[in-house]
Amino acid sequence: MENNDFILITGGSGFIGTNLIELFEKKNYKFLNFDKMGPRKENQSPYWYEGNILDKSILEKVFEKYKPTIVIHLAAKTDTSSDKLDDYIDNTKGTENIITTIENCSSVQRAIITSTQYVYKNSTKPFPLKDDEYLPHTGYGMSKKVTEELTRNSSMKCIWTIVRPTNVWGPWNLRYPLQLWKIVDKGLYAHPTRRQVVRTYAYVKNLTHQLDAIINANEIRINKKTFYLGDLPMDSYFWVNELSMQLRGKKIIHLPQIFFRLAALIGDMLMKFNINSPIHSQRFYNMIVDYYAPTNVTIKEFGLYSEDLSLCMRETNDWIKGEGVEYFDYWKNKKY
Repeated sequence: MENNDFILITGGSGFIGTNLIELFEKKNYKFLNFDKMGPRKENQSPYWYEGNILDKSILEKVFEKYKPTIVIHLAAKTDTSSDKLDDYIDNTKGTENIITTIENCSSVQRAIITSTQYVYKNSTKPFPLKDDEYLPHTGYGMSKKVTEELTRNSSMKCIWTIVRPTNVWGPWNLRYPLQLWKIVDKGLYAHPTRRQVVRTYAYVKNLTHQLDAIINANEIRINKKTFYLGDLPMDSYFWVNELSMQLRGKKIIHLPQIFFRLAALIGDMLMKFNINSPIHSQRFYNMIVDYYAPTNVTIKEFGLYSEDLSLCMRETNDWIKGEGVEYFDYWKNKKY
């Protein structure tokens, strides 16, 4: 980073963006958060410019006004609730608008385009051997395949990098504390197998550390390359057990898979009647199948904020009980 650098972040009001702005504040970077939603943290309001990436005219206006030298494109619809590509227009048309605007903006020197680990999932071959080998298994993953193809086929003159976050968790994630954290805290979580199930998680501060390292890296190391962002792969039991030990002081128990299979079948039947179920066949399958990524390459190149899982869990739990408590009635009303 140089003194005249200016960073434009799309989607900076989201989970990753909120943590990225916290880091950039500490580093005294100059930046702008372009997002249709206001920031989650009130003190980040001065950096916010309201706008939608689907509105190309506003994008062009912002690029012309601020002349960013670095663009970090985070804005996206990230849920996996639909299998229809059309439901993810923010990730397809929105990214197309971003890339076209960068192509026509001479000030941009570097761009990071955010994809996802979900562009590829195969139980027999864990991760692709080529960057442009795809096997998405959700509508979200299909939309991010389009994101990557738009990037690779673009005529952007700047240095560009594609990043694939893995399973991101940490402060300012507003979903996990209402779901997994709450279930574990109530003692309702059991692990469905004693076999090691390898997963790749991404503590959000490790991820933002890697993003910062990429925008500061030598061109040869990052130009037209793809990196998985996150921690080293680990046994999912080890991860969720650390969470349980911090929340309850108790280890996660194992239950025979037959209990989960029966519960999953019941869940499948309930879902046919549009009744939500905490477990169904797809979720059970996801709990017992390996899904890891070559984050070791990224860590070797760009490092981590911390490799201490206990520390990262503690920081997240402190946030839930402190700054984030107003978002969650369960944690707000919990007596410690």
